[in-house]
Amino acid sequence: MSDYLPFTRPSIDQATIDGVAEVLRSGWITTGPQAKAFESRLSQYFGGRPVRALASGTGALELALAIAGVGAGDEVVTTPLSWVATANVVLRAGARPVFVDIDPATRNIDPARIEAALTPRTRALIPVDMAGLPFDRDAVYAIAARRRLRVIEDAAQSMGASWSGRRGGSFGDLGCFSLQPHNNMYTAQGGCLVLNDKAQAPRCGGHRRRWVGRRAGGAGGA
Repeated sequence: MSDYLPFTRPSIDQATIDGVAEVLRSGWITTGPQAKAFESRLSQYFGGRPVRALASGTGALELALAIAGVGAGDEVVTTPLSWVATANVVLRAGARPVFVDIDPATRNIDPARIEAALTPRTRALIPVDMAGLPFDRDAVYAIAARRRLRVIEDAAQSMGASWSGRRGGSFGDLGCFSLQPHNNMYTAQGGCLVLNDKAQAPRCGGHRRRWVGRRAGGAGGA
């Protein structure tokens, strides 16, 4: 009988185990000093851009839609080849997901098909880095600039990937990453939102309470 080949194998060393124990003893479970430090390290990784840590990549997408002003009656163009959360967050915002087919060579959204899917109701684009392969950022952002649309990058699976020599998340509009265990960087569960403007960071405060936990035995804080 051959050995079972798992989808992923976690890599957890003693320093990580000790770090988790330290957090549990601190009384801060999902927010607090360690979360602040984590956001700071992520910000450095993404070239100094503001970062907000969240409970999931889905939460990052939902928060990004709120920041982009997507709401009832709007349309958001995305790809059908993704995890269901990519489209579900659009529905949750009261908007309508509009699917554009993929390029069979990359499995990412086909930029050549996007323009035909746009209408006066289109508010944003959510292209996906499928299986870690970056979508064509040059082509997608060119369309977004012409049509004055927000781009919400579903980079859930592409932490560490780059486009044209630049690290994903260090440029562009709004970047959403997942830190779930099947990705190459994980925090058991979690996600993060990379913002393109420090002025947007305060806007995350009220929304973010929906996607982070609270301090054990008391009110939450970050």
